[in-house]
Amino acid sequence: GLMAKFEFDFPSDLMNQLQRAGNMDNIAKKMISAAIPVLERNVKKECAAHRRTGSMVNSVKATKVEKYKNGSGYYAVVRPTGKDENGVRNMEKMAHAEYGTSHQAATPILSKAVAESEEEVTEIMQRVYNLEVLK
Repeated sequence: GLMAKFEFDFPSDLMNQLQRAGNMDNIAKKMISAAIPVLERNVKKECAAHRRTGSMVNSVKATKVEKYKNGSGYYAVVRPTGKDENGVRNMEKMAHAEYGTSHQAATPILSKAVAESEEEVTEIMQRVYNLEVLK
């Protein structure tokens, strides 16, 4: 599926430490929850800059933090939800914008938003991590 995915994989030594401390889930969720609004904001900003996205901007939402089934890390996702007033899925419109169609050039919204968010997201996560782990 098409979405701005924000993943976080712990280095295994850290994973082991946190697992022993028993608070890894908690810390990972706090880190991603603190950072995901940055990605959501930038996806909305890029959507708004794209002319054919009408109701799509307001449909952009972040999921809550999930854990991979294999336990290797955590993730949250930012994506368009629902349908527009014409019954077209917003996710579909996003895909057309991102990858282009035979009628329109690709205008990457998600990949651009992810790239724009990276630095700020990393800083926020590091800050939350330091607060939680080094206290």
